[in-house]
Amino acid sequence: MSEVLIKVRGSHSVEVVPERGVVTAEVRFDGPAPEPVMERLQRSLHGVRAELERLEQEGAIERFVVQRVRTSAERPWHQEGKRLPLVHRGSVGLVAEFVDFPALATWVGRTAGDGGLAIHQVSWQLTKDRRLQVERDVRQEAVRQAKVRAQDYADALDLGPVVVRSINDVGVSHEVAYSSAAPMALSAQAKVWGADEAAPDLAFDPDDITVYAEVEAAFTVAAP
Repeated sequence: MSEVLIKVRGSHSVEVVPERGVVTAEVRFDGPAPEPVMERLQRSLHGVRAELERLEQEGAIERFVVQRVRTSAERPWHQEGKRLPLVHRGSVGLVAEFVDFPALATWVGRTAGDGGLAIHQVSWQLTKDRRLQVERDVRQEAVRQAKVRAQDYADALDLGPVVVRSINDVGVSHEVAYSSAAPMALSAQAKVWGADEAAPDLAFDPDDITVYAEVEAAFTVAAP
């Protein structure tokens, strides 16, 4: 019995409220001698760490990571082409996962630009378990939409129910039975404030995260 081959794409997306505000920051100082630079760095880092520990104990932060101290020294060039005196630099990166967004806004607004702290980015994310569940649901719905579209084509031709032949990621050259496209999560980002720039009073209202999936599928239906 002959068959009709129907190839379609299916897609689905959802908007999800963020559950985490992840702050990427850095404490950094520079100066003509290494000892004062390191002293300032350690003193500022001690204050930042103490504040993050307090927020963690209060439940505003899920966790935070203080990275290794990085040091460097170089002789910058003057605009007239001359080498300037040696400049020593010290920095430490920080990552903090906030679950309390008002507390995040308060902390960023109060500490950005203070004591050598620079806020590089605030990104909005989901928890791992929530993200995996949402991605799974979106993938499955994309497959269902592909089947609905294929059946619509079959119905337009007065044919019977379609039967899946293959499902594959969009752009995959070979057929992979029952695989689906990986969803893409888009995260909002906040403005960056440098160590010498004061952040204004903040009230973060993050956009929802878009989770999207798309698949290519092939179905067959018996020809009349």
